[in-house]
Amino acid sequence: MKSFKPSLAQAIALHILIVLLFSFSFLTETDDAQMAPPADIIEATVLDGAEIDAEAERLKQNEANKQQAEQQYQEQLENARKTEEQLLQQAKKQRVLEEQKIQEAAEKRKQEALEEKKMQEQLAAKRKEEEKKLEEAKERQALEQKKAKEAAEKQKQAELEKQKEVAEKQKEAEKQKQLEKQQEVEREAKLKEQKLAEAAREKQQQEAEIKKLEQEKKLQEQKALEQQKKLQEQKALEQQKKLQEQKSEEAKRQELAKQAEAKAKAEKERQLADERAKAEKEKQAALNAEKAKQAAEADARAKAEKDKQLAAEKAEKERQAKIAAEKAEKERMAAEAEAKAKAEKERQAKLAAEKAEKAEKERLAAEAAAKAKAEQERQAAIAVAEKAEKERQAAEAAAAAAAKAASDKQAVDSAKQMIARKVEGAWTRPINATQGLRCTIQVKLLASGDVMDAVVIGSSGDPIFDRSAENAVRKASPLPVPQDRNLFNQEFRVFTFVFKPE
Repeated sequence: MKSFKPSLAQAIALHILIVLLFSFSFLTETDDAQMAPPADIIEATVLDGAEIDAEAERLKQNEANKQQAEQQYQEQLENARKTEEQLLQQAKKQRVLEEQKIQEAAEKRKQEALEEKKMQEQLAAKRKEEEKKLEEAKERQALEQKKAKEAAEKQKQAELEKQKEVAEKQKEAEKQKQLEKQQEVEREAKLKEQKLAEAAREKQQQEAEIKKLEQEKKLQEQKALEQQKKLQEQKALEQQKKLQEQKSEEAKRQELAKQAEAKAKAEKERQLADERAKAEKEKQAALNAEKAKQAAEADARAKAEKDKQLAAEKAEKERQAKIAAEKAEKERMAAEAEAKAKAEKERQAKLAAEKAEKAEKERLAAEAAAKAKAEQERQAAIAVAEKAEKERQAAEAAAAAAAKAASDKQAVDSAKQMIARKVEGAWTRPINATQGLRCTIQVKLLASGDVMDAVVIGSSGDPIFDRSAENAVRKASPLPVPQDRNLFNQEFRVFTFVFKPE
């Protein structure tokens, strides 16, 4: 519309000019006719109004076309702007959703991390508690072993003192007997030597049995410790495996979150990149030239710095090598002097130790001879006492087993009689049942005496009687059973009885 106004004004001005020209021409002709002077010939161009109108119409049409084209262009721009706004809104919504998902995933990871940390703390506390219990058990065991050892040492010392007193008394008695009856003493000595030899043999057998028992006990303890250790290792491996699986799952979740975040970021960067692409291309050429220049300068500086650093490192290595060589030489000389002094000291100590060891061996040999004799007598007495104790325990165990078997049998018989009476009390005799019928029923019970199942396995020949017997067993539930769980499992978990109502 703005471009059309000047053209319309020009057309109007042109029409006014034409009218003025016509008016001026008419006035001139009238004056000339009155004055009648010779007239000058004036050349004028006559403009056709139709052509002017056509030109004005053409200009008007051009303006209308331009206006329509501009309007279409504006509509296209408006549509493009609306489309872009819609895409931006969708991208914004998508970004908000992705941010919410990422935030939820982060919260979930945080919660899982807290739970994992809590679980690890619980496992650590449990492991510490188990280790503490194990340490306490070891300490108790060590304390008991120490006490047992101390008691054995005290008992051994008392027995040695007693044996010494007995030996001294025996020596005095032997001296007196040697003065009175030499022959009788010799005979008694021979008999005593024979007894000692027999006692020594018995002692060796008993020691072998005791050692065997101790070895078996140690092996059992070692097996128990190894089994406990294996269980602990297995638990630790399971915990480590579980932690590794949890870490793997956490890594997978983090990877997925990273991928989602990277995807969102890539989408955002792509949109930004589309907008910046044109400016970036123009800027990149200048930057590349500047970077190439800076890289060349940096390479030159780095090379110079590297050469300088290599020279300094080489000089430092040479200096350190020289110092290390001097230090090694000093240490070698000091070590040689110390080794010589140590060798001399060890030689002197070895000589003194050999002398002390020789004296100690002589003393121990004398003590061992006395101890062996006393130990033989003590072991013989212990063996007799242990044998008697074992026989007593075996007799008590046999008596207890017999009493238990009799008590169990009595309880079973009593329970079965009560069950039969209760079933008979719950039984309803069929109308056509004859006297003297009997059937064998298999019953399955719970520990409470409740009947799980009752089936006739030995029929009476009368199906109605058999069904009535099964119904009587179910109706009598729960049945009276012993309170002893082992006895119930052995005799009443599944049992049979003969149903023969009076």
